[in-house]
Amino acid sequence: MVRGTKLLAATGALLSLLLAGAQAQRVTVEFWHSMGGVLGEATERLVQEFNRSQDRVQVKSQYVGSYDDGINKLLAALRAGRGYPHVIQIYDIGARIMADSGAVVPLEDLARKEGFDMARFLPQPRNYYTVDGKLFGLPFNSSNPILYLNMAAFQEAGIPYKPTWSLKDLEEAARKLTKKDAQGRTVRYGLSIPIDSWFVEQISYNSGQYFCNNENGRKARATAVTFDNEAAVAFLDMYARLVREGVAANTGRNWADSQSLFAQGQAAIAAYSTASLTGVLRQIGNRFPLRTAFYPYLNGRNGVAIGGAALYVLKGFSEGETQAAWSFVRFLLEPKTQAKWHLDTGYFPVVAGVTERPEVRQAHVRQPNYTTAIQQLATSKVNTSSAGCLMGSFPEIRQYVQAAWEEVLKGKPAQQALREAKARADQALERYNRSVAGR
Repeated sequence: MVRGTKLLAATGALLSLLLAGAQAQRVTVEFWHSMGGVLGEATERLVQEFNRSQDRVQVKSQYVGSYDDGINKLLAALRAGRGYPHVIQIYDIGARIMADSGAVVPLEDLARKEGFDMARFLPQPRNYYTVDGKLFGLPFNSSNPILYLNMAAFQEAGIPYKPTWSLKDLEEAARKLTKKDAQGRTVRYGLSIPIDSWFVEQISYNSGQYFCNNENGRKARATAVTFDNEAAVAFLDMYARLVREGVAANTGRNWADSQSLFAQGQAAIAAYSTASLTGVLRQIGNRFPLRTAFYPYLNGRNGVAIGGAALYVLKGFSEGETQAAWSFVRFLLEPKTQAKWHLDTGYFPVVAGVTERPEVRQAHVRQPNYTTAIQQLATSKVNTSSAGCLMGSFPEIRQYVQAAWEEVLKGKPAQQALREAKARADQALERYNRSVAGR
């Protein structure tokens, strides 16, 4: 009995040593992301699935706050020369900053080295994150802006559903959908859009106009903004006009306040990201039927730009760690993974063939609203306007646009407010360009 006990103990010790050795050989990849709430849950599920799928790489994910928090934390770590992750999620407007940083291993280099067919990427996501002719980041959570429509309110107002909207269409419908009480107080707004530069950017792109010069910084480095364009002016003037009339809601910069208003049936049309779809559906419950539609344009529809964020693989690690980081990124590009991410969040796939998978097709039959962003993307023109503006200091410049929107709501003409914001934005962009000159 004693000998048997000793043998069991020895066997257990050997197994423990073997397990410890295996764990010691497993490469750890640090991953920073900015996905909270429902999106954060979906992100963590992907990380856990990757870790379970193999025994060579262990991804440790960390939520680092908002997109602004994430890029600021990374830049601070890079300045310190330590404490940065192997993989980080950075929002769309950080593309120029990441390329200029010199801290990124271009995704295209990794993909080509490992034999990944770059043609599998959809053209629009690849177009957005290509800087100086090379794809730097993986367009991980790609989105575009769409309209959310309360179809009970539409039916009540006698307005038929339509998939595409001009600004004029939007204004006319918002007036018809607005309800006021006997005292003239609005009880249901026709329109609700959060104060966010992204919506001004997208009205520019979808109208075939640029947000910064040199064709959105795609022909040469952007040296000035052009957000005082005709489409942006028309959009802000329209929104301010409708707010003054009690037709549009002013919920400030907080998306959650606008979404709550819409979900409660107190706004008939809203504009959010396609990534908001899962959350909005949960909020609405059974209150009213929802349909989604393409984002509006001024005169003719060109195409919206990619929103969301990309994953970047950082330099400064061993070859083994970089390969481990690539294996995680490669897992995220698998059609099965892309399908799961799309259905869990509303972000659209970035590689070809995902929408043909049975689980995706069945889900789209059950919930057709998931197809809107995909159809909008597929029918958008691929050009330097829909590629989106590529420039430095974009996070700071967005603040100037949002402040201008607020000034317009106080009564300042949009042309004036945007030109004043342009002066500050151009200075910020000049400072940035000087800071990276010669890199």
